[in-house]
Amino acid sequence: MRIAQVVSSMLAPLGGAEQYCLELSRWLRDQGHEVTIVTGWISPEVDSSLRAEGFRVRLVSGRRPYPPDRKGSRPAAAVFHALDLLGSIVTAPRLRRVLAEGWDLVHVHRVAGWGSALLRSTRAPVLLTVHDYALVDTSTTLLRRGVEAPRPPWVQRLRTAVVSRTVDRAHLIFPSARLREKHAAWGLRLPARTSVLPHGWRLGTAGPDTGPPPSTGEHVVFLFLGKLLDTKGVGLLLEAWGAGIEGAELWIAGSGPMEPHVDRAAAAGRVRKLGWLDETARRAALAEASALVIPSIWPENFQLAAAEGVLAGLPILSTTIAAPPVVDPDRSGLLVAADAAAIRSGLERLMDPGLRGRLSAGAREVAGELDFDVHGARVLALYGAEEGVNAR
Repeated sequence: MRIAQVVSSMLAPLGGAEQYCLELSRWLRDQGHEVTIVTGWISPEVDSSLRAEGFRVRLVSGRRPYPPDRKGSRPAAAVFHALDLLGSIVTAPRLRRVLAEGWDLVHVHRVAGWGSALLRSTRAPVLLTVHDYALVDTSTTLLRRGVEAPRPPWVQRLRTAVVSRTVDRAHLIFPSARLREKHAAWGLRLPARTSVLPHGWRLGTAGPDTGPPPSTGEHVVFLFLGKLLDTKGVGLLLEAWGAGIEGAELWIAGSGPMEPHVDRAAAAGRVRKLGWLDETARRAALAEASALVIPSIWPENFQLAAAEGVLAGLPILSTTIAAPPVVDPDRSGLLVAADAAAIRSGLERLMDPGLRGRLSAGAREVAGELDFDVHGARVLALYGAEEGVNAR
């Protein structure tokens, strides 16, 4: 098949949606399919890396007034919201021309900066993997002042009504049932074809039985792995950690707006800052860690960091708000309230080597459910079903 994998931005450091898009593209290419990455913004180093791998990359500039990795001024943000709503009604001509080419299938991963109308801009079968809440909330998180809004604001309801008219032709793939339910609760009229399909993932050559042995010594390493954003709970984790826990270290890997806070904690000797890690360095950090900490304060969909954690055989400490699908409470990890005291209590519980060992064994069992070959075959089955629908 000739497949377009569409993601509006590919800016370093890559987020979970972009990483998943590339991993799926690699798998499809290995099965003999012709894959082209269609994107609106791309970092030079990412572009060079993809081309070195042999991928075709099509750059189609979006209409956003500032790059998606930067926060615009209030006037620019107002322009963005206006263009976003316009993009839910009409597709920019250049993007429409690219999508109208002779693709056998178009798989979309992110529409921010282009608008959801692109889903109706091709005659090919269209699938959309929903990686966040961008279809129902321009903040993508459902949060208002750090707390999930009880109901969508009227502006978002208006936008969602427009978006609902553009997604009806696509097959929507939700990585978790919760993500689908939240979209419905926020007013998205789900199209006739939706699926819940958790992501597959792989961590180098790691498999369900190859995680590091559980730590039995006194020295415990807690690892945070991801973008340094307030919504990822970085500030909450630093508050919970305080002056530290005797016999333990907190390693923080990533980059982002909360980096100055991490810098201050590192300068005070409270944490170890690792910076943004490439794939090899992530594997090394996971191999050294005793547990992975995911203190997010928003209802994420399918955190790839959590998948990497269970593939590495690590217990996971997360919040009841984030609730990663791979965390089976008391089997592969712990879920605690999204407050500093509860996270601190969870960290202290994980100082127990017996508990870590039991959760580590559960994590390796869960890892078997992430096999990417199985996942890829399920995606291909959806592709085939969509081709059949399109042919009728």
